[in-house]
Parts: sequence; C-alpha cells; structure tokens
Amino acid sequence: MNFKGMQSWQKRRLFITLILVLGIGLTFLISTCTALYRDRTSEKNYWDAALTPSETAIEHLAQIDENAIQVSVGTYLETFKELSLKGSSYRMEFLLWFRWNGNEELDMANNFRIYKGTINKLQVVKDYHENGENYQLLRVDASVFKNYWTIRFPLESHQLRMYIESNYTADRVVFVNDKENCGINGNLDIPGYNLVRHDTGIFTVEADSNNGDPELPGSAINSEFVTALEVNRGSWGLYLKCFIALFGTTTWVLITLFINTYHHVDPLSMIPAALFGTVSNIMVGANLLPDVLQMGLLEFVNLWGVMTILSVAVVIININRIRNKYEDKEFASFYGRIMFYTILILVVAGHIALPLSALLIV
Repeated sequence: MNFKGMQSWQKRRLFITLILVLGIGLTFLISTCTALYRDRTSEKNYWDAALTPSETAIEHLAQIDENAIQVSVGTYLETFKELSLKGSSYRMEFLLWFRWNGNEELDMANNFRIYKGTINKLQVVKDYHENGENYQLLRVDASVFKNYWTIRFPLESHQLRMYIESNYTADRVVFVNDKENCGINGNLDIPGYNLVRHDTGIFTVEADSNNGDPELPGSAINSEFVTALEVNRGSWGLYLKCFIALFGTTTWVLITLFINTYHHVDPLSMIPAALFGTVSNIMVGANLLPDVLQMGLLEFVNLWGVMTILSVAVVIININRIRNKYEDKEFASFYGRIMFYTILILVVAGHIALPLSALLIV
C-alpha cells in the first residue's frame, strides 16, 4: 500500500493522527527546550551582575567613607565539605584574612558575619600587630543557606556566593578586595560537580533601618566581600539514575507498538503498567530536591515519557479498530508502520534535545 492508493477515510485517519502526534510533540519540545536553553545561557549575565556593584552604591559609599579604615580582605578555599540540594545549603572550609594599617584595636576577627550563613568553627591562625601594620588570618568552617535553582536538574549548574559582612559600619571600615592573593585549592573536590570558575568582589549593603541606633542618622551601611564559585554537574550518572526506569518503559511501549504492527498481536493490556512505572519514576529525582522546586528538566523528561506512552496507546487502539471494524489488515499494518517510525524518531529526538538544552558545556 502507498499514499496514492489510499481511500479518503484512510488518508483522513492517518493524517489526523500524524498532525496530532507531531503538533503536540514538537510544540512541547520547542517550548521546553527553549526554557531550558534560556536558563542555561542566562548564567553568564547572572554571574557578571552578581559581582558588579551598582553605581549608586559606589557613589553612596564615597560620601561616607572618607575617614574609614581600608581593610584588605581575601579568601583561600581549602575544602568543600557538602553541597545539599535537599537541605538548601552548602558547607566549606576556607582561610580568611584581614589586613589594615592604623588602629590596632580594630578586631576584624571577631567583627564579621557571613550573610545567610552559620560559622561552625573559627580558628585564629595568626594575629599580627606591629609598627602600625595589622594582620589577622582565620580558618573558618561555615555553612551557607542557598536557594538552589533546579530548572535544569539533574544536569544543572549552580553559582555559590558567600558574603562576608563587616560588623563595623562603612564610616569606620571599608573592605578592599585582595584579589591577587585570593585562590582556591587545586585539589578541591565538590561531590557530584566540577568547578567552572571562581572570583571575588566587593559590595556595599544598606540595611532597611538603623535598628534604633542613636549614632546613626539613617540606615546602617556596611561593606561586604563576596567569594563566588560556579559548579557544573560532573557527569551523566545522576541523569541516568533518575530516568533509567523511564527509558525502560519507553522502550517497552515502542516494542508493543512494533509487535502490534508486524505480528497482529494486541498488547494494549501492557500499557497501564508502563504508564504507572513512568509516573512513579519522577519520585526518584524529586526525593533529591527540596519540597518546593521549579518546573524543569526533571518534569519535562517524565512528561515526555507519559506523552510517548499515551501516543502509542492511541495508535494501538486505532490499529485494532482498523483491523476489527473495517477488516483492513493491509492498511492497519501500513498505518502502524508510519506511526511507529514517526513516534520512534520523535521520541529519540526529544531525549537528545532536552538534556542538551540544559547541559552547560564548558
């Protein structure tokens, strides 16, 4: 059988099914891949913006820090202990130093905090004050809260920023970035991720109020030093772990369609089990994430699997109807072959396009 020899009802049935499958499938792929790609490409702009203080903050600081002590600040990351998506936090150990001239009574080692963080352990490695030169070196073990962006999970990248804020207001202490001495351990391991880049910067933060301080005419302004890391998923292992059951059920339903087309067997009763397996598969990845998560790659791939199963079910129903009601085995086989290869190509294309749209290639 070929297209020219088909009757009008046969053409109508075939073309309507093709239009529905291709239309819905391509619309879904284009919209989801675009969302994943935009999230991936926005990482660079996000990185640059997070390390660039606003002009307003710079001008504001210049008006109040004329008599402030310039404190040089730097960090050296030694160990990355934990990155927890489920716990919305990360933990690392690093060296932190303060260097300034003048006031020896200025105690920076005990007058800083980590924004949205907790200092688990602090050790003073060196405390030097001589001839007006002051230097304090600390080893800090800290945990930082991080609201992870999980749109591209489990092929995501993350930007981790740790803000060290002075307890002294900016009219007394202003941080200066000791960038040339900042660094990171060359043997640093981040479980499940690879380090993409590392940088430092200086910010100014203005509080919403002066907390009732009679010495402050307005809101408090403090200087901040930021250490930034970008990490990228290190392998495809977690991706396969999240979707290996889905790949199995997708392969199974394609086999059932093949059997139905070429061997005249009705495997429709096998579809519900495959659908149940696909729907329950999402819990594998969801258990690794916070309870509140963004709609993203994890859901898109699972939805693609559900759509595959439903498409195959519709095609099998049509093949059975053509054979039983119209008793047209020749057209049923022709219809089945066209739809089998259409769905096969579309499914494979989707399982390639979705992860590649999300993966940050460095």
